[in-house]
Amino acid sequence: MTTPSVPSLHCPPGTKMILEVAGIEDKLQSLCVGYLRSRCVITQMPLLAEAQREALYQLLYPDAAVIARYLHEGTVIGFSAKVIKWIQVPFPLIFLTYPPRLESMDLRRHKRVSCCFPGQARLGEASLAGMVLDLSLSGCQFSTIVDGPPPPIRVDDVMELKCELFGAGTDARIPCAVMRVSASGHRLEVGLKFRTLPPAARDSLSTYLEAALSVLS
Repeated sequence: MTTPSVPSLHCPPGTKMILEVAGIEDKLQSLCVGYLRSRCVITQMPLLAEAQREALYQLLYPDAAVIARYLHEGTVIGFSAKVIKWIQVPFPLIFLTYPPRLESMDLRRHKRVSCCFPGQARLGEASLAGMVLDLSLSGCQFSTIVDGPPPPIRVDDVMELKCELFGAGTDARIPCAVMRVSASGHRLEVGLKFRTLPPAARDSLSTYLEAALSVLS
């Protein structure tokens, strides 16, 4: 029987980490304490004011979803995990499941430009009208307003994005991987990574980014 490969974190104790806990809008600063490969990742409990700390404790129930990110040699490494448990004694720590895979984004690779383009995202049968708020050659941020509960969008889901910048007057939709999901009130924001860009869409996007960067630089 072949044993599935397990990714190596390259995250030594003391590495700064950013945690996103389901139900909390703010990103939480923490430190990696260590990990047992294929078993768990251990992080320091974020330092928060008492009221915020109590709210965090309520959300750190077993199997609660967490996204963790850290910097390794100029690249942001991220992974999705679930809470195993948290403890206060002898030290306040959070135990997370070990990630089956890692996502990476090279900070030095693509510059990101703020923008405001109408767009439409689709996940399965759900269609969301909104705005593309920033762009790079590797991805974008999509924002929309929802009337009721937000659709069940999760990290690693595949969404299709339509925006006139990719080709005015066409029905082309760009397949994207969900990298981040943030909901606050009726606003839903999704960080997307382009999986593939057709040549025409890449040319159009490159032309816009070059023009924008020449003005903003």
